[in-house]
Amino acid sequence: MEITSNIKIVYEDLDILVVNKPSGLATQTGRLGERDLVSELKRYLYGQQSKRSEPYIGLVHRLDQPVEGLLVIAKNPKAAKEMNRQLLDGTLNKDYCALVHGSPENEGKLIHWLRQDKKNNRSDVVEKDAIDAKKAELSFKIVEKREDCSLVQIKLVTGRHHQIRVQFAGIGHPLLGDSKYGSLESQKVSTKLNINTVALCANKLMFIHPTNKKNLEFQITPGQFQ
Repeated sequence: MEITSNIKIVYEDLDILVVNKPSGLATQTGRLGERDLVSELKRYLYGQQSKRSEPYIGLVHRLDQPVEGLLVIAKNPKAAKEMNRQLLDGTLNKDYCALVHGSPENEGKLIHWLRQDKKNNRSDVVEKDAIDAKKAELSFKIVEKREDCSLVQIKLVTGRHHQIRVQFAGIGHPLLGDSKYGSLESQKVSTKLNINTVALCANKLMFIHPTNKKNLEFQITPGQFQ
């Protein structure tokens, strides 16, 4: 079900919402007058209630504004506590797919040390012993090789700021549509393919339901990757 602003509800019950956040919409923002996913969901849930009180939105995890994909939202504090526990212990798993420039190895693991630059909203690959360096690790597998680019499935081991974008740029295969970390060549291919936002999607989400304890798995196919 699509509620507004291309936000699609993939699953809903009394405890959780699973939604597909569109690219370009912030998960949550403090900027006055700027729409975000949380405020749109509060508006949606308010309209479903008979009791006119502010709905509870438990934000378990986030996606960067340019990134499309699946998010689970808790609808009550008990569900939020359980989902946050799963996020911390690795029971909640998120996989991503991306279009990267060129052709990396068919599969592999990337390990870098990253340092976040909050002032400029970016992260950079640094030496292991650099101040504030944090280990970033992921594994990947090429799903399809195309002209000038590859469709890659990605599993994060760590969750660092802009991690996927920085690590693939670090091995010379930046994500298409990424003006912050892209190369001149990747930007040319992005223009050729009419990709004007970061070609990254959180396309798989797996966790245990906070109440009935059933294993749940959701998957989407991003439109821009067709």
